[in-house]
Amino acid sequence: MKWIELDRFDVGRVWEDALKILREVGLQVTNEKIAPMVAQELEVKEGRICFPEEVALRYADEIRERFGAESPEPPERISIFSSSLNTHWLDPADGCVKPHDTQTVIRHTRLIRQLAEEGLSGGGAAGVPQNVPAEMQFLMTHYIDCVYSRRPGGWGIIQSEAMMRYFLEIAEVMELPKSIGTEMISPLRFMGQSIDLALDYHDRGMTVGIDPMPILGVTAPADWHMAWAQSVAENVGSYALFRTCGVEEIGCPSFRLFLSNPAAAMTYFSAPQHIAALLTRRRIRQFFGLPTLSAELMLVTSKVPDSQAAMEKMAGCLLGRLFDFPYLEGAGGLWLDEIFSPQQLLIDVEIKHFVEGIKTDFDETPQDIISVMEEGVR
Repeated sequence: MKWIELDRFDVGRVWEDALKILREVGLQVTNEKIAPMVAQELEVKEGRICFPEEVALRYADEIRERFGAESPEPPERISIFSSSLNTHWLDPADGCVKPHDTQTVIRHTRLIRQLAEEGLSGGGAAGVPQNVPAEMQFLMTHYIDCVYSRRPGGWGIIQSEAMMRYFLEIAEVMELPKSIGTEMISPLRFMGQSIDLALDYHDRGMTVGIDPMPILGVTAPADWHMAWAQSVAENVGSYALFRTCGVEEIGCPSFRLFLSNPAAAMTYFSAPQHIAALLTRRRIRQFFGLPTLSAELMLVTSKVPDSQAAMEKMAGCLLGRLFDFPYLEGAGGLWLDEIFSPQQLLIDVEIKHFVEGIKTDFDETPQDIISVMEEGVR
């Protein structure tokens, strides 16, 4: 695995290589509707869509113009929020991990809402109920989110047309914004059910989200520079393809790279590799004039609310504070985002309060240490 130190990471060269990828390799497509729609502006080569450099540059500039903004001033308070992907919960009464059902998701969503109303943490539905058919689980999560959350979130990635119709009905009845997430298949494949559904339904007042998820050494090269070049190519290429296909309402590309952890059969979180990826992602986003976003800095590998979980979450919260990430994901979560623990959520609120009290803006070093100590004990 080839790594590059962050201070030596050249975003300009990454962008140059991303342009080469888009120009010479392009994105593979399987939807037969795409080629006729883009043939006048892009190059169609044996099932792949290639992007002339001037076209890629134009859409990159459009990303800057549509979504560009300075990162906000570092907030005095830290915002933490819970994931909606938990499939299990930890019962504090007996210490057992149990599958979520609709009632436990509703109960914990109400807890999250109460804490949100008090300004302590945020989030939507507390998880994915396992007592409904698999194809209905994310629909039920969204329904619970709409009924019991303060601000219902988007739909995420929808994988079937039948589910799309239900999501549309819920949005229309509750007068909610319509949105669909898309996740092209790395490496460099603009295909999949979410892509096809976005192309078929975008004209119904729907915003299309773009979130490629390349994994270093798995679906992206085992090279820090080239893996990020692929990520940039997939994000800009997806945006350009949607726009060329006539999609007007598009969310800001995410520009992410995940790191595989073969020992745990999952991606790295709460580890130095993950921190390096978050900081590199911030550099990439700054290159495109985009603000700093949330970070998965409260996801931990512990399965119980013990000292290990507290230390990992404290470290993540401190990093979020020091590097000015405005939102931290993973409040109340254990074993990454698999287990929701109401006990851990309350602990995370206390961790947040503690970190908020730490002074980070040391502009000058005091010369008289005795006077500083005397001031502190008065």
